[in-house]
Amino acid sequence: MDFAHLSRPFVIAHRGGAMQVPEHTLEGYRVAVGQGLPVIEQDVGTLADGGLGVMHDGTVDRMTTSSGNVADHTSVSWKQLDIDASATLGGGWPDGLRPPLFEEVLTEFGNRVLLCAEAKSSDAMGPMIDALDRRGISPASVLLQSYALADCRLARSRGWDVIWLGSTDVDRAAAEGIGWIGPEVGSVTPTVCARAHAVGIEVACHTVNRRHLRDVLVADGVDAIFSDDPVYIAGDAARRTSDLFARQVWLPGMLPDTGRGRFHADDGSWGFDVSGTATSTLMGFLAPPDPAAFTLRLVLRLDETCSNGRASCAFVFLSTDDHPYRPSSDRSPGADGYLFLLRGDGSLDIQRVVEGVATPLASSTGATAPATGSYVPLRITVTGSGLLFTRAGDVDGTVTVADAGHRPVPVVHLGGAFAGVRFKDVVLT
Repeated sequence: MDFAHLSRPFVIAHRGGAMQVPEHTLEGYRVAVGQGLPVIEQDVGTLADGGLGVMHDGTVDRMTTSSGNVADHTSVSWKQLDIDASATLGGGWPDGLRPPLFEEVLTEFGNRVLLCAEAKSSDAMGPMIDALDRRGISPASVLLQSYALADCRLARSRGWDVIWLGSTDVDRAAAEGIGWIGPEVGSVTPTVCARAHAVGIEVACHTVNRRHLRDVLVADGVDAIFSDDPVYIAGDAARRTSDLFARQVWLPGMLPDTGRGRFHADDGSWGFDVSGTATSTLMGFLAPPDPAAFTLRLVLRLDETCSNGRASCAFVFLSTDDHPYRPSSDRSPGADGYLFLLRGDGSLDIQRVVEGVATPLASSTGATAPATGSYVPLRITVTGSGLLFTRAGDVDGTVTVADAGHRPVPVVHLGGAFAGVRFKDVVLT
Protein backbone atom coordinates (compact mmCIF):
# COMPACT_ATOMS: atom_id res chain seq x y z
CA MET A 1 0.00 0.00 0.00
CA ASP A 2 1.11 3.57 -0.59
CA PHE A 3 -0.39 6.99 0.11
CA ALA A 4 -1.53 7.45 -3.48
CA HIS A 5 -3.91 4.50 -3.19
CA LEU A 6 -5.50 5.36 0.17
CA SER A 7 -9.14 6.37 -0.01
CA ARG A 8 -9.69 10.01 0.89
CA PRO A 9 -10.11 11.23 3.51
CA PHE A 10 -7.87 8.92 5.53
CA VAL A 11 -6.96 9.03 9.22
CA ILE A 12 -3.42 9.32 10.59
CA ALA A 13 -2.75 7.80 14.02
CA HIS A 14 -1.33 10.91 15.70
CA ARG A 15 1.56 9.87 17.97
CA GLY A 16 0.34 6.31 17.37
CA GLY A 17 -3.11 7.10 18.82
CA ALA A 18 -2.20 8.89 22.02
CA MET A 19 -5.64 8.66 23.63
CA GLN A 20 -5.57 4.85 23.59
CA VAL A 21 -1.89 3.90 23.84
CA PRO A 22 1.33 5.31 25.32
CA GLU A 23 2.28 7.79 22.64
CA HIS A 24 5.31 7.14 20.45
CA THR A 25 6.15 3.69 21.74
CA LEU A 26 6.71 0.55 19.71
CA GLU A 27 4.07 -1.14 21.86
CA GLY A 28 1.57 1.60 21.03
CA TYR A 29 2.37 1.46 17.32
CA ARG A 30 1.78 -2.30 17.36
CA VAL A 31 -1.69 -1.77 18.80
CA ALA A 32 -2.45 0.81 16.11
CA VAL A 33 -1.31 -1.53 13.36
CA GLY A 34 -3.28 -4.39 14.93
CA GLN A 35 -6.39 -2.21 14.80
CA GLY A 36 -5.97 -1.95 11.05
CA LEU A 37 -4.85 1.68 10.99
CA PRO A 38 -2.88 2.29 7.79
CA VAL A 39 -0.85 5.35 8.86
CA ILE A 40 1.12 5.99 12.05
CA GLU A 41 2.83 9.26 12.90
CA GLN A 42 6.24 9.90 14.45
CA ASP A 43 7.79 13.05 15.95
CA VAL A 44 11.55 12.88 15.45
CA GLY A 45 14.29 14.91 17.14
CA THR A 46 18.06 14.83 16.86
CA LEU A 47 20.03 13.43 19.81
CA ALA A 48 23.44 14.56 21.05
CA ASP A 49 25.31 11.81 19.19
CA GLY A 50 23.43 12.30 15.92
CA GLY A 51 20.87 9.59 16.61
CA LEU A 52 17.15 10.23 16.15
CA GLY A 53 14.75 9.89 19.06
CA VAL A 54 10.98 9.68 18.70
CA MET A 55 9.09 11.94 21.13
CA HIS A 56 6.69 14.83 20.72
CA ASP A 57 8.07 17.24 23.33
CA GLY A 58 11.42 18.96 23.41
CA THR A 59 11.95 17.56 26.90
CA VAL A 60 11.43 14.09 28.37
CA ASP A 61 9.65 15.46 31.46
CA ARG A 62 6.02 14.72 30.55
CA MET A 63 6.43 11.24 29.12
CA THR A 64 9.16 9.70 31.28
CA THR A 65 10.26 9.42 34.89
CA SER A 66 13.30 11.56 34.03
CA SER A 67 13.73 15.22 33.13
CA GLY A 68 15.84 17.23 30.71
CA ASN A 69 16.08 18.03 27.02
CA VAL A 70 15.66 15.43 24.28
CA ALA A 71 18.69 16.90 22.50
CA ASP A 72 20.97 16.24 25.49
CA HIS A 73 20.47 12.46 25.32
CA THR A 74 22.58 10.01 23.37
CA SER A 75 21.18 6.96 21.63
CA VAL A 76 22.32 4.88 24.62
CA SER A 77 20.80 7.06 27.33
CA TRP A 78 17.62 7.40 25.24
CA LYS A 79 16.97 3.68 25.53
CA GLN A 80 17.41 3.85 29.30
CA LEU A 81 14.50 6.25 29.77
CA ASP A 82 11.36 4.85 31.42
CA ILE A 83 8.03 5.95 29.97
CA ASP A 84 5.50 6.53 32.74
CA ALA A 85 2.56 5.04 30.88
CA SER A 86 0.34 4.56 33.91
CA ALA A 87 0.67 8.25 34.81
CA THR A 88 -0.02 9.59 31.32
CA LEU A 89 -2.96 7.27 30.62
CA GLY A 90 -4.38 6.60 34.07
CA GLY A 91 -3.68 2.89 34.33
CA GLY A 92 -3.94 -0.04 31.99
CA TRP A 93 -0.32 -0.15 30.79
CA PRO A 94 2.80 -1.54 32.47
CA ASP A 95 5.84 0.47 33.44
CA GLY A 96 9.17 -0.18 31.77
CA LEU A 97 8.30 1.03 28.27
CA ARG A 98 11.09 2.81 26.39
CA PRO A 99 10.95 5.59 23.82
CA PRO A 100 12.07 4.29 20.41
CA LEU A 101 14.80 5.42 18.12
CA PHE A 102 13.63 6.32 14.61
CA GLU A 103 15.80 3.49 13.27
CA GLU A 104 13.84 1.01 15.39
CA VAL A 105 10.56 2.29 13.95
CA LEU A 106 11.89 1.89 10.42
CA THR A 107 13.20 -1.61 11.16
CA GLU A 108 9.85 -2.86 12.43
CA PHE A 109 7.37 -0.86 10.39
CA GLY A 110 9.16 0.47 7.33
CA ASN A 111 7.66 -0.67 4.00
CA ARG A 112 4.97 -2.48 6.02
CA VAL A 113 2.97 0.46 7.36
CA LEU A 114 2.56 3.97 5.97
CA LEU A 115 4.64 6.40 8.02
CA CYS A 116 4.06 10.12 8.61
CA ALA A 117 7.22 11.49 10.25
CA GLU A 118 7.67 15.07 11.48
CA ALA A 119 11.01 16.81 11.95
CA LYS A 120 10.63 18.20 15.48
CA SER A 121 14.08 19.77 15.67
CA SER A 122 15.55 22.16 13.14
CA ASP A 123 18.37 19.76 12.21
CA ALA A 124 16.32 16.55 11.98
CA MET A 125 14.97 16.47 8.41
CA GLY A 126 18.26 15.61 6.67
CA PRO A 127 19.18 12.77 9.07
CA MET A 128 15.63 11.42 8.85
CA ILE A 129 15.87 11.19 5.08
CA ASP A 130 19.32 9.60 5.40
CA ALA A 131 17.83 6.94 7.69
CA LEU A 132 14.96 6.29 5.28
CA ASP A 133 17.38 5.93 2.37
CA ARG A 134 19.67 3.65 4.37
CA ARG A 135 16.80 1.33 5.21
CA GLY A 136 15.52 1.25 1.66
CA ILE A 137 12.14 2.68 2.62
CA SER A 138 9.91 3.40 -0.37
CA PRO A 139 9.13 7.13 -0.75
CA ALA A 140 5.59 6.15 -1.72
CA SER A 141 5.06 4.82 1.82
CA VAL A 142 6.18 7.94 3.69
CA LEU A 143 4.84 11.45 4.20
CA LEU A 144 7.34 13.74 5.89
CA GLN A 145 6.19 16.81 7.80
CA SER A 146 7.55 20.13 9.05
CA TYR A 147 6.43 23.61 10.00
CA ALA A 148 9.64 24.96 8.44
CA LEU A 149 9.56 25.77 4.74
CA ALA A 150 13.31 25.04 4.56
CA ASP A 151 12.67 21.47 5.74
CA CYS A 152 9.92 21.04 3.17
CA ARG A 153 12.25 22.25 0.42
CA LEU A 154 14.92 19.79 1.54
CA ALA A 155 12.46 16.89 1.50
CA ARG A 156 11.24 17.75 -1.98
CA SER A 157 14.79 18.19 -3.30
CA ARG A 158 15.56 14.64 -2.20
CA GLY A 159 12.42 13.13 -3.70
CA TRP A 160 10.15 12.82 -0.67
CA ASP A 161 6.57 14.04 -0.30
CA VAL A 162 6.04 16.43 2.58
CA ILE A 163 3.27 18.19 4.52
CA TRP A 164 3.88 21.88 5.15
CA LEU A 165 2.37 22.04 8.63
CA GLY A 166 0.49 25.11 9.82
CA SER A 167 0.22 26.60 6.35
CA THR A 168 -2.73 27.62 4.19
CA ASP A 169 -0.47 29.37 1.65
CA VAL A 170 -1.58 27.36 -1.37
CA ASP A 171 0.21 29.53 -3.92
CA ARG A 172 3.57 29.28 -2.16
CA ALA A 173 3.19 25.54 -1.65
CA ALA A 174 2.45 25.08 -5.35
CA ALA A 175 5.44 27.21 -6.34
CA GLU A 176 7.69 25.07 -4.09
CA GLY A 177 6.31 21.79 -5.44
CA ILE A 178 4.89 20.85 -2.01
CA GLY A 179 1.99 18.44 -2.39
CA TRP A 180 0.39 18.81 1.05
CA ILE A 181 -0.53 21.59 3.45
CA GLY A 182 -1.31 20.83 7.10
CA PRO A 183 -3.48 23.53 8.68
CA GLU A 184 -4.87 23.38 12.19
CA VAL A 185 -8.58 22.71 12.59
CA GLY A 186 -9.54 26.37 12.95
CA SER A 187 -7.86 27.33 9.68
CA VAL A 188 -9.69 24.85 7.46
CA THR A 189 -12.45 26.20 5.23
CA PRO A 190 -14.13 24.93 2.06
CA THR A 191 -12.36 27.74 0.20
CA VAL A 192 -8.91 26.65 1.39
CA CYS A 193 -9.59 23.05 0.37
CA ALA A 194 -11.01 24.02 -3.01
CA ARG A 195 -8.07 26.32 -3.80
CA ALA A 196 -5.61 23.59 -2.79
CA HIS A 197 -7.33 20.92 -4.86
CA ALA A 198 -7.46 23.22 -7.89
CA VAL A 199 -3.64 23.20 -8.04
CA GLY A 200 -3.18 19.56 -7.06
CA ILE A 201 -2.40 20.09 -3.38
CA GLU A 202 -3.98 17.96 -0.65
CA VAL A 203 -5.01 19.06 2.84
CA ALA A 204 -4.15 17.21 6.08
CA CYS A 205 -5.86 18.69 9.14
CA HIS A 206 -4.71 18.39 12.77
CA THR A 207 -5.73 17.37 15.41
CA VAL A 208 -9.29 15.96 15.42
CA ASN A 209 -10.72 13.70 18.15
CA ARG A 210 -14.49 14.27 17.96
CA ARG A 211 -16.78 12.97 15.25
CA HIS A 212 -18.98 16.07 15.10
CA LEU A 213 -15.89 18.09 14.17
CA ARG A 214 -14.69 15.40 11.75
CA ASP A 215 -17.99 15.59 9.89
CA VAL A 216 -17.57 19.33 9.32
CA LEU A 217 -14.00 18.92 8.07
CA VAL A 218 -14.93 16.11 5.70
CA ALA A 219 -17.67 18.33 4.28
CA ASP A 220 -15.07 21.09 3.89
CA GLY A 221 -13.02 18.72 1.73
CA VAL A 222 -9.96 17.66 3.77
CA ASP A 223 -7.95 14.71 2.45
CA ALA A 224 -6.44 13.46 5.72
CA ILE A 225 -7.10 13.89 9.43
CA PHE A 226 -4.60 13.55 12.27
CA SER A 227 -6.26 12.05 15.34
CA ASP A 228 -5.21 10.93 18.81
CA ASP A 229 -8.20 8.56 18.68
CA PRO A 230 -7.94 7.30 15.10
CA VAL A 231 -10.18 4.22 15.31
CA TYR A 232 -13.01 6.32 16.71
CA ILE A 233 -12.54 9.09 14.14
CA ALA A 234 -12.32 6.56 11.31
CA GLY A 235 -15.77 5.36 12.34
CA ASP A 236 -14.60 1.80 12.82
CA ALA A 237 -15.00 1.64 16.61
CA ALA A 238 -16.93 -1.48 17.58
CA ARG A 239 -20.50 -0.81 18.67
CA ARG A 240 -19.97 -2.33 22.07
CA THR A 241 -22.89 -2.84 24.41
CA SER A 242 -21.01 -4.18 27.43
CA ASP A 243 -18.57 -2.74 29.91
CA LEU A 244 -14.87 -3.46 29.44
CA PHE A 245 -13.39 -1.38 32.26
CA ALA A 246 -12.11 -4.53 33.95
CA ARG A 247 -9.66 -5.00 31.06
CA GLN A 248 -8.18 -1.55 31.81
CA VAL A 249 -7.93 -0.78 28.11
CA TRP A 250 -8.61 2.70 26.79
CA LEU A 251 -11.24 2.17 24.16
CA PRO A 252 -11.99 4.20 21.02
CA GLY A 253 -13.87 7.38 21.84
CA MET A 254 -13.07 7.34 25.56
CA LEU A 255 -12.25 11.05 25.51
CA PRO A 256 -12.11 13.66 28.27
CA ASP A 257 -14.86 16.25 28.33
CA THR A 258 -13.09 17.84 31.29
CA GLY A 259 -11.00 14.96 32.68
CA ARG A 260 -9.84 11.47 31.72
CA GLY A 261 -10.31 9.61 34.98
CA ARG A 262 -8.43 6.41 35.71
CA PHE A 263 -8.86 2.68 36.05
CA HIS A 264 -9.00 0.91 39.42
CA ALA A 265 -7.40 -2.52 39.33
CA ASP A 266 -8.83 -3.59 42.71
CA ASP A 267 -12.39 -4.00 41.41
CA GLY A 268 -12.22 -3.54 37.64
CA SER A 269 -13.84 -0.12 37.70
CA TRP A 270 -13.10 3.27 36.17
CA GLY A 271 -13.80 6.71 37.55
CA PHE A 272 -12.59 9.98 39.03
CA ASP A 273 -10.75 10.78 42.23
CA VAL A 274 -12.29 13.32 44.60
CA SER A 275 -11.91 16.93 43.46
CA GLY A 276 -13.47 20.33 43.98
CA THR A 277 -15.15 20.42 40.61
CA ALA A 278 -17.41 18.45 38.29
CA THR A 279 -15.82 16.40 35.54
CA SER A 280 -16.85 13.96 32.83
CA THR A 281 -15.56 11.70 30.05
CA LEU A 282 -17.12 10.63 26.76
CA MET A 283 -17.66 6.89 26.37
CA GLY A 284 -17.61 6.87 22.57
CA PHE A 285 -17.13 3.10 22.37
CA LEU A 286 -20.58 2.53 23.85
CA ALA A 287 -23.45 2.50 21.38
CA PRO A 288 -26.97 1.17 21.89
CA PRO A 289 -28.35 -1.32 19.36
CA ASP A 290 -31.22 1.10 18.74
CA PRO A 291 -30.20 4.69 19.51
CA ALA A 292 -33.83 5.85 19.69
CA ALA A 293 -34.96 3.29 22.31
CA PHE A 294 -32.62 1.49 24.70
CA THR A 295 -31.78 0.66 28.30
CA LEU A 296 -28.50 1.51 30.01
CA ARG A 297 -27.61 -0.45 33.14
CA LEU A 298 -24.60 0.29 35.33
CA VAL A 299 -23.43 0.25 38.91
CA LEU A 300 -21.61 3.15 40.52
CA ARG A 301 -20.36 4.27 43.86
CA LEU A 302 -19.66 7.56 45.59
CA ASP A 303 -16.47 7.62 47.60
CA GLU A 304 -14.85 10.36 49.64
CA THR A 305 -16.58 13.72 49.19
CA CYS A 306 -14.93 17.09 48.73
CA SER A 307 -14.41 19.18 51.86
CA ASN A 308 -15.82 22.36 50.29
CA GLY A 309 -19.37 21.51 51.33
CA ARG A 310 -20.75 21.25 47.80
CA ALA A 311 -23.39 18.60 47.14
CA SER A 312 -21.79 15.51 45.63
CA CYS A 313 -23.20 13.41 42.82
CA ALA A 314 -22.41 10.92 40.07
CA PHE A 315 -24.05 11.36 36.69
CA VAL A 316 -24.73 9.97 33.24
CA PHE A 317 -25.18 12.41 30.38
CA LEU A 318 -26.87 11.08 27.24
CA SER A 319 -26.23 13.45 24.36
CA THR A 320 -27.29 13.66 20.73
CA ASP A 321 -23.68 13.75 19.46
CA ASP A 322 -20.15 13.85 20.86
CA HIS A 323 -19.76 17.54 21.66
CA PRO A 324 -17.85 17.76 24.97
CA TYR A 325 -19.88 18.35 28.12
CA ARG A 326 -18.35 20.58 30.78
CA PRO A 327 -20.67 20.30 33.76
CA SER A 328 -19.02 23.02 35.86
CA SER A 329 -19.81 25.82 33.42
CA ASP A 330 -22.18 27.01 30.75
CA ARG A 331 -19.45 26.68 28.13
CA SER A 332 -20.63 23.49 26.45
CA PRO A 333 -22.00 24.72 23.12
CA GLY A 334 -23.57 21.94 21.10
CA ALA A 335 -24.11 19.66 24.10
CA ASP A 336 -27.78 18.63 23.99
CA GLY A 337 -29.45 15.72 25.76
CA TYR A 338 -30.41 14.48 29.22
CA LEU A 339 -28.54 14.42 32.51
CA PHE A 340 -29.25 11.66 35.05
CA LEU A 341 -27.87 12.31 38.56
CA LEU A 342 -27.48 10.16 41.66
CA ARG A 343 -26.91 12.66 44.46
CA GLY A 344 -25.04 12.03 47.67
CA ASP A 345 -28.33 12.04 49.62
CA GLY A 346 -29.63 9.21 47.42
CA SER A 347 -32.10 11.20 45.35
CA LEU A 348 -32.34 10.87 41.58
CA ASP A 349 -32.64 13.78 39.14
CA ILE A 350 -33.36 14.04 35.43
CA GLN A 351 -32.43 17.28 33.70
CA ARG A 352 -32.72 18.45 30.10
CA VAL A 353 -29.52 19.94 28.65
CA VAL A 354 -29.63 22.48 25.82
CA GLU A 355 -26.36 24.02 24.59
CA GLY A 356 -24.70 22.78 27.77
CA VAL A 357 -27.21 24.38 30.16
CA ALA A 358 -29.16 21.97 32.37
CA THR A 359 -32.82 22.50 33.38
CA PRO A 360 -34.44 20.23 36.02
CA LEU A 361 -37.32 18.03 34.82
CA ALA A 362 -38.04 15.71 37.76
CA SER A 363 -36.56 14.35 41.00
CA SER A 364 -37.19 11.49 43.42
CA THR A 365 -37.90 12.02 47.11
CA GLY A 366 -37.42 10.02 50.27
CA ALA A 367 -34.40 8.12 49.01
CA THR A 368 -31.74 6.54 51.19
CA ALA A 369 -28.24 7.93 50.94
CA PRO A 370 -25.85 5.36 49.42
CA ALA A 371 -23.20 4.05 51.79
CA THR A 372 -19.75 5.40 51.00
CA GLY A 373 -17.84 2.87 48.93
CA SER A 374 -20.89 0.72 48.16
CA TYR A 375 -22.07 0.19 44.62
CA VAL A 376 -25.58 1.26 43.62
CA PRO A 377 -27.32 -0.38 40.61
CA LEU A 378 -29.00 2.11 38.26
CA ARG A 379 -31.11 1.72 35.15
CA ILE A 380 -31.91 4.35 32.52
CA THR A 381 -34.54 3.58 29.88
CA VAL A 382 -35.09 5.76 26.82
CA THR A 383 -38.20 5.30 24.70
CA GLY A 384 -39.67 7.26 21.86
CA SER A 385 -41.80 9.31 24.23
CA GLY A 386 -40.10 9.39 27.61
CA LEU A 387 -37.36 8.58 30.10
CA LEU A 388 -37.22 6.26 33.13
CA PHE A 389 -34.50 6.47 35.79
CA THR A 390 -34.46 3.75 38.46
CA ARG A 391 -32.31 2.91 41.47
CA ALA A 392 -32.62 -0.81 42.12
CA GLY A 393 -33.72 -1.81 45.61
CA ASP A 394 -35.18 1.60 46.52
CA VAL A 395 -38.97 1.75 46.50
CA ASP A 396 -38.86 5.53 46.07
CA GLY A 397 -35.98 5.48 43.63
CA THR A 398 -37.79 5.88 40.32
CA VAL A 399 -38.17 9.00 38.19
CA THR A 400 -40.19 9.19 34.98
CA VAL A 401 -40.34 12.03 32.47
CA ALA A 402 -42.47 12.40 29.36
CA ASP A 403 -40.00 14.23 27.15
CA ALA A 404 -38.88 13.46 23.61
CA GLY A 405 -37.14 16.74 22.81
CA HIS A 406 -33.78 15.12 22.06
CA ARG A 407 -33.86 11.99 19.87
CA PRO A 408 -31.87 9.96 19.35
CA VAL A 409 -29.54 10.22 22.36
CA PRO A 410 -27.01 7.47 21.67
CA VAL A 411 -23.86 9.11 23.11
CA VAL A 412 -22.85 8.30 26.70
CA HIS A 413 -20.79 10.49 29.05
CA LEU A 414 -19.97 9.47 32.65
CA GLY A 415 -18.94 11.87 35.39
CA GLY A 416 -19.07 13.07 38.94
CA ALA A 417 -18.98 16.19 41.08
CA PHE A 418 -17.28 16.96 44.39
CA ALA A 419 -16.66 13.30 45.21
CA GLY A 420 -14.70 10.30 44.10
CA VAL A 421 -16.84 8.18 41.79
CA ARG A 422 -16.42 4.74 40.22
CA PHE A 423 -18.37 3.04 37.45
CA LYS A 424 -18.51 -0.58 36.30
CA ASP A 425 -20.80 -3.25 34.81
CA VAL A 426 -22.03 -0.86 32.11
CA VAL A 427 -24.41 -2.62 29.71
CA LEU A 428 -26.53 -1.21 26.88
CA THR A 429 -29.49 -3.21 25.52
